Amino acid sequence: MANNFNERGRDLEIEVGHGVDVDLRSLAKVSDKFAGLIDEVAREYTGIQRSVRWVVEVEHGSVRLPLRAEAAVDDVQPSAIPEIGSVIAQGLSELEAKPVRPDHFTDKALGLAKELANLAKADLPLAVRNGIGGVNLTKQLSINAEKVLGAPRVSFGTIEGRLEALNVHGTSKDFSVWPAEGNAIKCIFGTRLDLERDVLPAVMKRVAARGRIKTRPNGERLSVDVHELRIIGTAPASADEVLGLLEGHEVADW
Repeated sequence: MANNFNERGRDLEIEVGHGVDVDLRSLAKVSDKFAGLIDEVAREYTGIQRSVRWVVEVEHGSVRLPLRAEAAVDDVQPSAIPEIGSVIAQGLSELEAKPVRPDHFTDKALGLAKELANLAKADLPLAVRNGIGGVNLTKQLSINAEKVLGAPRVSFGTIEGRLEALNVHGTSKDFSVWPAEGNAIKCIFGTRLDLERDVLPAVMKRVAARGRIKTRPNGERLSVDVHELRIIGTAPASADEVLGLLEGHEVADW
């Protein structure tokens, strides 16, 4: 990468593939994970939600996403804008090299970096660069991120929220439950769950999904293998229904 990268007004770049054809779905997946990652690091760095707007500058004949950071709100210090790209590129480089938490990389950023690295393969090499340096993303970054995050704890219990984002493509079926606070939780169909009987009537409704919950050491719930799904509407939940919502709670008689 030429040293005049920043002179062209770009703060960050991700290269998708190198000398190979890249299909649209792969490009969309990479773009989605990368966008989530850089937004999360920018938020942690500035302390402001949606503080930076990343503008794509496409070059002719290139499968690259050169990005220029712009302040999206007035409260962001102008001096912070050009530094965020360096924080992201350097952080990914550090994480590729060893299992350490880079500065301004939250657990969410580590998870997104892990997912981004998992998309890298022989026919879809990924690299992230800025004007100072860069890194080729490999599965080692994913392994290192997992070590930093810590192995998930498994317990049995119930989560509550609005059922959205149903996915029934292929053999793997899942949906998302959005709790009142926090991010969506991926819910995987258990063997006792039926699509037409249990799931379809519950779409866009408040539900209680009960099953095996995977939780990070920091309390973040990653996924649920759902064995029972009930529509709970707006009625107050019972003590049994909320069991498993809080870190450390388990169901002994499952």
